[in-house]
Amino acid sequence: MVLTIYGEDSYRAKQKVEEMVARFKEKYDPSAMNMDRFSIGEHEVGEIMSAVGAPPFLAERRMVIIVGLALSITKKADAELWAKRLAGRGEETIVILLDTGVTKERATKNKLYLALKETGDLHMFPFGEMTSSEAQGFVGSLIVARSQAWPSNAVQELIVRADGDTWRLVNAFNKVSAAAGTSAVTKALVEQYVEPTFNDKLFAFLDAVREGKQQQAVQLLSNELSRGTAAGQLLMMLEREVQLLVELRAFAMVHGRGSERDAARVLGLHPFIVKKTLSRAMQVEADDLKMMVDAVMKAELRLKRESMGDVDVLKQLVIDLVVT
Repeated sequence: MVLTIYGEDSYRAKQKVEEMVARFKEKYDPSAMNMDRFSIGEHEVGEIMSAVGAPPFLAERRMVIIVGLALSITKKADAELWAKRLAGRGEETIVILLDTGVTKERATKNKLYLALKETGDLHMFPFGEMTSSEAQGFVGSLIVARSQAWPSNAVQELIVRADGDTWRLVNAFNKVSAAAGTSAVTKALVEQYVEPTFNDKLFAFLDAVREGKQQQAVQLLSNELSRGTAAGQLLMMLEREVQLLVELRAFAMVHGRGSERDAARVLGLHPFIVKKTLSRAMQVEADDLKMMVDAVMKAELRLKRESMGDVDVLKQLVIDLVVT
């Protein structure tokens, strides 16, 4: 029996493996004498194949976990050889292939997966980036396990601040839950204990610029410089965010505002980023956005020429953006 666990969400993928391991130990092997874990690149191929072919020791079944195998195979002949070896053990050996480097899209063309499908002994568990509804369900399961009250606006704020990173989402959830103790969680508590992503800070800057709040915009950028963020990095990320606003606005004008999932797929963006950026993009005229791009690029040029200091470049950028 071969189980493939893959996808961009490494947290949920690894969590699934641990759940399967726990069930296996409980049902078949409390001593864990019939369990082996291997990682491609750290163990010899012969050692892994020998473990796969070994019979159970005083137990009904064995479990072998191999990390990174599907991603490492690039030739059809190698894929067929591995598929024959892995699937040939039948129900006696449970083989788990963990490949967080194989995305849901790439899985359809993965040579090992295709070879294993032909054997008829393959069970696939994909864990791609969570949609908004999936993230809400995931946080809901954490809340149930914690037996704690979380209002919907606090859950949504947590999801937004995690920015599509499940590891960050879980860590932030635990942090807020611990801070709340026996009290109910509030949105304000999430805002207090979970730092917004750099993405959110850039949007705050652009919002301040759009609203003509020049002093606030300068302060936001100055804060990032004080944190140790390089001016060049700030400018590059600002340029990227402004271009993102342009792209999303153009996409929405053609396909409609209800096309967030399509926009994420076509533009290669995370659904959360699209969800919180699209509405902002529609609030700004296309010409204004293009002028913002020009202003950021001028600032980059000033920085490269070293004609102005970092802080002065950023202040001039604010002036240029406000003027536009």
